[in-house]
Amino acid sequence: MGFKDLLKCGWCKSWKKMDSDTILPFILLPVLLIISTISEIVTYVVMGAIGMGVLYVYSRPQQKNRSLFFFYWTISSCLYMYLILIFEIISVFLTLLENVVVLVLILCTLYFFVKMKKVADFELAMGSSKGKEYCPMITSDSKYCHICQIEVNERFFHSIWWNCCIFRPNYVYFLAGNIFALASLMTSTLYGLSEVCGGKMILMDKIIIPVDCSSVYMNGFQSSLTYVTCVYAAGYACSIAFVLLRQLVLFVPKYTEPQWRRLKNTLDV
Repeated sequence: MGFKDLLKCGWCKSWKKMDSDTILPFILLPVLLIISTISEIVTYVVMGAIGMGVLYVYSRPQQKNRSLFFFYWTISSCLYMYLILIFEIISVFLTLLENVVVLVLILCTLYFFVKMKKVADFELAMGSSKGKEYCPMITSDSKYCHICQIEVNERFFHSIWWNCCIFRPNYVYFLAGNIFALASLMTSTLYGLSEVCGGKMILMDKIIIPVDCSSVYMNGFQSSLTYVTCVYAAGYACSIAFVLLRQLVLFVPKYTEPQWRRLKNTLDV
C-alpha cells in the first residue's frame, strides 16, 4: 500500500475528523504528570501553572469557553487519577474496608454526573429539534445559553467542565456529584499520600495522615508518579470545594426558594 492509498483509508479519514480539542487533554495531562515527577520544585511549578490556567478560564467571558477541551480535560483527569488509584494504591496498600469505601464514593460520583449529563442532553436535544428559541414555558429564570445555543428554562449556569447547562432538573445531580467527587478525592489523596510518604494514626488509630514526603522522588518513578497524582487530586479537590462554596452562596438558595415559598404559604393557610 502506497502513501497516497494510506491517506485514503477510512481509519485515516476518521482520524483527521477527530477534533484536536478532544485528543489534546488525553496527551497533555499525562505528559504534565510525568514531567512533574522530576523534582518537587517542578511538581509545584507545573501544578501552579495548571491552577493559573483554571483561574484564567474562569475569568474569561463565557462565550470564549465553547471548546470541548475543558470537558475532555475533566474526563482525562478522572480517568488518569482513577487508573493511578487502582494500580498504585487500591490494589497494593488498602484494606478491604478502605477499598469498599473508595469504590463506593467513586461509583456514586459517576452515577450522579451521568444522570446530570443525561438530563442536560435531553434538554439540549429538545431545544435543538425545536429551534434556538425553544422554551416550553417562559419563566423569569429562562435564559439563552450562548454555548448550547438554546433557551434553557430555569437555567442556573453553563458548566464548561461538563459541557452542559445546569438547571433545575439536573441541579441536584450536579450538586451530589460534586459532593461525592470531593469526598472520593480527599479520601484517595489521603490514602495515597499516607502510603508513599509514610503516615501515622490519629483519632483513636482510625485515620492515617502523611508525615514526611521528602523521599518520594528517590523511591522510583512509581512512587513519585503516585505522589504527583495525589497533589493534582488535592488541587482538583480544592477547585471542587470552591465550586460547592459558590453553590451554597449563589445557587442553593435559588434552588430551594420555591420549596420555602410553598412551605410558607402552607403555614400561612
